[in-house]
Amino acid sequence: MNLRKLNINILKLCTILVFSFLSTFSSCTKDVSVSPPDMPPPDGYLFINSYPAGFQIYLNGLPRRRVTPDSLTWLSTNSYTITLKKNLFRDTTFSIDIVEGIKKNIFVDFSKNPTMLGSVSLTSLPTNAAVFINDSNTSKKTPVTLTGLLPGNYYIKFHIANYRDDSMLVAINSNNITSAQKTLVDTTLWKDYTTANSNISTNQLTCIAIDKNNEIWLGTPGEGLLRFDGTNWENLINNVPGSVAHDTINCIMVDDNNHKWVGSENGGVWDVFNSNAHIYGFKTSGLADFRIESIAEDNSGNIYLGTKGGLSKTFLDNNGNRSWFNYDNSALFIPANDTWITALAVDGNQNLWIGTKSSGIVKFNLTGEPFTQSNSNIINNSITSITAAGLNVWVGHAAGQVFGTGLSFYDGTNWQKLYPLPQESFAQTISIDHLGNKWIGTNKGLVKLIGLNSATFFDSGSTGLNINDIRGIAEDQNGNIWIATNGGGLIEYKGNH
Repeated sequence: MNLRKLNINILKLCTILVFSFLSTFSSCTKDVSVSPPDMPPPDGYLFINSYPAGFQIYLNGLPRRRVTPDSLTWLSTNSYTITLKKNLFRDTTFSIDIVEGIKKNIFVDFSKNPTMLGSVSLTSLPTNAAVFINDSNTSKKTPVTLTGLLPGNYYIKFHIANYRDDSMLVAINSNNITSAQKTLVDTTLWKDYTTANSNISTNQLTCIAIDKNNEIWLGTPGEGLLRFDGTNWENLINNVPGSVAHDTINCIMVDDNNHKWVGSENGGVWDVFNSNAHIYGFKTSGLADFRIESIAEDNSGNIYLGTKGGLSKTFLDNNGNRSWFNYDNSALFIPANDTWITALAVDGNQNLWIGTKSSGIVKFNLTGEPFTQSNSNIINNSITSITAAGLNVWVGHAAGQVFGTGLSFYDGTNWQKLYPLPQESFAQTISIDHLGNKWIGTNKGLVKLIGLNSATFFDSGSTGLNINDIRGIAEDQNGNIWIATNGGGLIEYKGNH
């Protein structure tokens, strides 16, 4: 190959390469495009503050998950609707114009808007109680209405000399009057023992008795047998063996030898003396049934037990051993199908009065004398409680469809219906004090009955105490009345002298 031909070939090769490069470059330039530059985000800014703070911020009706004080950013130039929300306050809505590049600040003082403020009307029983709000003395006394309050929760305390201070948490709303009332406890008349102010183990009590040493014995629904000497509390749950210790206690009776006879729901009866308990269970003794509803003693030392399965009696024989006897319903003139004895009492002539679940009352000595709704003037045949003083007998009844909110009274000859109890209530327990006053514990409160017609009613509204469900009443040696409640603990009434 000569030099001329070589140059020509080289020239052709270069031409081909140049053409190929230009074609490729031309092709690439056709596929590439350039986007316009991004616009900057809107920089409108709004800072919202308020007094008080803590309002949720809504923008055009939508929550922004911010609370005052806080800011809204990245807003475009526009008109916006702002809503501020807080519990107990009225919603506040306003419009605001935002211009990009300009920062705006808004401060809302809710205390300056009268329609945002609230009021509270305070009353007390008795009146003339000093009023404190959030521990600050208002220099006002009840009844009083306090106005111009920012919405919120206020701690309000009432104070009167010789009454127990009481307080409550009251919610104040915008443009609204909240009513609040308290009954203060007269400490010259009342004292309560609850889990909040004493060492009592429970506020749920089922029965009460006071022994020869003036010690108070209380039954509970599974929390043991309690003893209170006026200062110290003792729970005898560890002195009773097995699961019986946690049984519900239905009744307590103190005999002439200061033995405490304790009737249980499922474990028979306990004989408690010097903090020791002897158990007479359904399977280990002559009891008619393990469920004991009522206990009574006559002048001969016989102990009568009303059970779900009938009437039992226990006594000491000539050798000092305890014997048991169960009565047949036919001897008591009680229908065979009604074995449930709910209440017992012994009158001044040593007659045993027997209350039944659904067959009325029986006066029993050597034989039974039945009293039912069909043959006597008693309220109904479902008996809840009986007490006797001399020849007078007072009987409480379960509430019936028509009657049942009263007492049946026996004067030794005739029956009389009395209705001193509050509406829709029934007598759960009856006690007679040394003055002859009748104290009736109901499911609605306490009734003090003097004679046959003069009744005074006590409940939470009149005393300030949780005294609405009474399960037992007893008088101590000083004339004080002790009240066992279901929910309100033990209550002492000191005004019976």
